[in-house]
Amino acid sequence: MSPLPGGSPIQTYLDALHRRLAPLREGLVAAYIPELAHADPAWFGIAIATVDGHLYSVGDTAQCATIQSISKPFVYGMALAEQGVERVLAKVGVEPTGEAFNSISLEPDTGRPLNPMINAGAIAVSAMIAGTDAADGERRIMAMFERYTGRTMAVDERVYASEARTGHRNRALAHLMRNFDIITGDPEPGLDLYFRQCSVLVDCRDLAIMGATLANDGVNPLTGARALAAPDVARVLAVMTSCGMYDFSGGWIYRVGMPAKSGVAGGIIAVLPGQMGIAVFSPPLDSRGNSVRGIRVCEEISADFALHLFHTPRATAASIIRSRSDGTELRSSRRRRRSERTRLRARGARVRLYELQGELNLGATESLVHDVLRERAAFEILILDLTRVVGLDQAAARLLSELAHDLQSHERTLLLPGGHHQPPLVHALAEVSSETGSPGPLRFTERDQALEWAEDQLLGRALQDPVTETPLIENDLCETLDANARDQLITIAERLDCVAGQVVYHPGDPADALFLIARGQFQIQSTASARIPLRCATLGPGLVFGDLPLATGRSRDHTVIALNDRAACWRIPYRAIAPELKVQLLASLATRLAERLTEGSGAGEPTPDGGDFEG
Repeated sequence: MSPLPGGSPIQTYLDALHRRLAPLREGLVAAYIPELAHADPAWFGIAIATVDGHLYSVGDTAQCATIQSISKPFVYGMALAEQGVERVLAKVGVEPTGEAFNSISLEPDTGRPLNPMINAGAIAVSAMIAGTDAADGERRIMAMFERYTGRTMAVDERVYASEARTGHRNRALAHLMRNFDIITGDPEPGLDLYFRQCSVLVDCRDLAIMGATLANDGVNPLTGARALAAPDVARVLAVMTSCGMYDFSGGWIYRVGMPAKSGVAGGIIAVLPGQMGIAVFSPPLDSRGNSVRGIRVCEEISADFALHLFHTPRATAASIIRSRSDGTELRSSRRRRRSERTRLRARGARVRLYELQGELNLGATESLVHDVLRERAAFEILILDLTRVVGLDQAAARLLSELAHDLQSHERTLLLPGGHHQPPLVHALAEVSSETGSPGPLRFTERDQALEWAEDQLLGRALQDPVTETPLIENDLCETLDANARDQLITIAERLDCVAGQVVYHPGDPADALFLIARGQFQIQSTASARIPLRCATLGPGLVFGDLPLATGRSRDHTVIALNDRAACWRIPYRAIAPELKVQLLASLATRLAERLTEGSGAGEPTPDGGDFEG
């Protein structure tokens, strides 16, 4: 399991939840099993394990206690795997009882327990596992638990002895089922195995990993070991959903809405299929035998992150990340001078970009956030491109807003182009933006704008000052010209001063000059759409446009407009360019084209038709 940097939104949330609920003093520690009465009512731990193998915990999560009835769904799954569905159904039903865990809920005619989550049903299942060799049955059960937890398990012999000595009601249930031949042969070995499985020691982290294994279709997300076949996982989760919380099962599914199981030692396990396992340990129980704090924790997590079973997300952690890149691989359409491109190549890795897609839910976003926090020290600016995201739920919005807050506290910047289309995210980020007074992560609507801003930060300045002028001979195009060629260029150059929005040329205009930018910014726009111009590139002082026809004779096929008042450029008429000057200009243009091709269009910069060589 990879270590997680401090500041994880889920960890921060759990810390706050634990602090808020720790003062609760409701409920009583179970005393009907004498050894359980020794538990400290102040013990309180919460753990979450994800299907990606991330573990979050707070409080007394290393405190061991016996698993008790939380063992039931796992042993039931083992019986399904070993005996088959039909044989198990012949002995134990799957109907909720609406009664307490130790109720005598047997079918009147057959004596079959109504479900495997009540004691009667669990004892019948354990008897099936025991068969004619209870010792071998115990060995198989322990091996099963070890596949779920990824570690060696042990039985608390004192609790086992206490249960075996005082479990008169369970003994009566076993003998009653023997009377109906639900248990065949001596009921004591199966009953004893039940007592021992309930006495297995676990901690809160074990329970979370066991839940995550069920959430991961039966594969332990830490070890990769399969603990249960996927079809049997579905059957186990179905019974946990309808019967796992005994006579509170209806209230649980209504309020929390996740498959779950509780135990009288104070544990609760809840499963969010495809995403995570949640575990709580707190010994004080309510009148139904469920952990008081455990119920509250699960209710709040479900409400805060919209985890109810019938709020069905469609994304997976792997499916939402369309691509990953950094500033050395992807560039904005803003044209840069050679010196700037060199600096961006050197520092571009300080900008990270994730292109996201589909629907963002808790599990997928948690995995994304974990990945981001692991790499936090390596970047200064993070761009999460949401323009392809079709939906984003309350849980994802909360995690992203917490991520923004965390990155801000570590002097990192988060940008979320496209996020303004997601109302839950806009709402969640409002508080973060109000605290800082900045536009926040939603300041840009398009990825290209965010990339351009990020590049400007790496270059150590804001957008080019529109009144700063670059002399003609300092233009990138002039770097390779000799002194005579530069003098010729100065002689034939015509000054063109512009205001914001002024069109320099339209598609179809005569291609009779190239332009060297002196001041301000100019934008090259595509005319593919008559209604919405598409930005192909933005260019600033020291760059050139309109140069392609010098080599090809092509007509203009783009629009170029000035973006600033007092923008200016030098117009170089083709007719005034002497042959020897043209040779040097073409050589300079070819050199710059070769440099751009070497950098690669994969760097995200426009191709020659939309860039330095623009018609």
